Amino acid sequence: MDAHLEAVQCIAILPSVRCGFAAWFVHEDEEKGEYNMKEPCAGEVHQSVGGLMMAGLMLALFIAALDSTVVATALPTISAALGGAEHYAWPMTAYLASSTVSTLLCGGLAFHFGLKRTYAFGLALFAAASALCAVAPTIEALAAFRLLQGIGGGLLEAGVFIAAAMMLPPRDRGPYLGVASAMYGVASVIGPVIGGAVAQGLSWHVIFVVNIPIAIVAFALSSSSLPGRGERSRATQFDAAGSVLSSLSVLSLVAVFSLAGDAFPLASPQAAALMALFVILAFALYKAEAAASAPVIPMGLFGRPQVVAGFISGFCVQFALMAGVTYLPRLLQESMGVAAASSGAALIPMTLALMLGSNVSGALFRKSGRLRAIALTSSSLVLAAATAFIVRAQGLTAPSVTLLATALGLGVGVGMPVSNLSAQTGADARDAGKATSTAMFFRGFGGTVSTAVCGMLAPVASPVGTAWTFCAVLASAVVGIAASLPIARRISS
Repeated sequence: MDAHLEAVQCIAILPSVRCGFAAWFVHEDEEKGEYNMKEPCAGEVHQSVGGLMMAGLMLALFIAALDSTVVATALPTISAALGGAEHYAWPMTAYLASSTVSTLLCGGLAFHFGLKRTYAFGLALFAAASALCAVAPTIEALAAFRLLQGIGGGLLEAGVFIAAAMMLPPRDRGPYLGVASAMYGVASVIGPVIGGAVAQGLSWHVIFVVNIPIAIVAFALSSSSLPGRGERSRATQFDAAGSVLSSLSVLSLVAVFSLAGDAFPLASPQAAALMALFVILAFALYKAEAAASAPVIPMGLFGRPQVVAGFISGFCVQFALMAGVTYLPRLLQESMGVAAASSGAALIPMTLALMLGSNVSGALFRKSGRLRAIALTSSSLVLAAATAFIVRAQGLTAPSVTLLATALGLGVGVGMPVSNLSAQTGADARDAGKATSTAMFFRGFGGTVSTAVCGMLAPVASPVGTAWTFCAVLASAVVGIAASLPIARRISS
């Protein structure tokens, strides 16, 4: 079938998303569902994000997000050089596990020690650990250094998004979070492409060495301008018990989905034991945080519908993104015979669409404040793309995969700023940083679950695998639509 005709048919099969951006913003009620920020976030009255500072923060976010996926395609080369094939996946798993934990804790650390110190520590640790990764003598040592690198990376990822809550009024966060979300998404998508190319064309050591000068530049541009500790943070004790319990509970939960399929099946006694451990630790965490004067994870956040909507939205968006990122290159290579380099190039439009969607979403929020409409538009676009993948599963070609992946990327991009915006504006101002950290955790966890679930649904790239994978994406979009309903129609400045 002619590629042009194929593209036209794919466009035609996309369900009509009648309520596009223009419709949402024209027909929304101006008054109903309006949310007003009555308390300014710390520092917003006297600080802003300048151009150089913005550049530094985005550089830090880029390298942190990139390193979450950059070793995925470089691991064969790294394993061959260092040995330890039996521990092949450890460097990848170690980073994801530790970054997930530190992301969750970043809000509490920033509240008590100041964002400036937390961010600077994360950047320094990330750079130092990158240097150690570059000289690792064994795969086990590399995994240990990646664990340290992940702690720093998680603090950077969350810290950059927390900066919006601490330094900008609600509506002004839209463009900032749009750019940051685009940077986060793009870095995660292109990480495997860059890692494989550098490992084969240069040396795997370069993957880590390049982080050091970038981290130095990012530190020089941004660290000094971030807010420090407030008076309230000086007067309260750090929630050590909550930090330990939340770390252990997160690790047990992440381990279930990170190791499922490799170390053990998801339906296995090992997975059940880890889930039981998570339930016990989560209950202990709830009791400890309920009694804490300044909890690292305020349990009251889960009683706020808009905040919870942000958590769920982040999970669903990242689920859809990682399903596309992990499955579609396999589909192109294994089922259609596309070369590895060409399969990466075929998904460039998806990346560009993600960037466009995220930036447009942030700009529209700043102009109108219509957060629910943006969230619904995102989930509708993802739903449309997933439906088209399912319907066309038997007749997909490389051009049609690229087209539908672009639609998926646009939907994901539109939704990426929603999670943090919803969590930040729905929480009390003093808890905005902690709400941001928790939202970032749910986003990252969505990607972890997506990778595990889609790997089990589609062990082989095929029409059947495509249908099952995008049924999971469709389900996440439906959940995203339902989760959008508690979000306020309009957020005022």
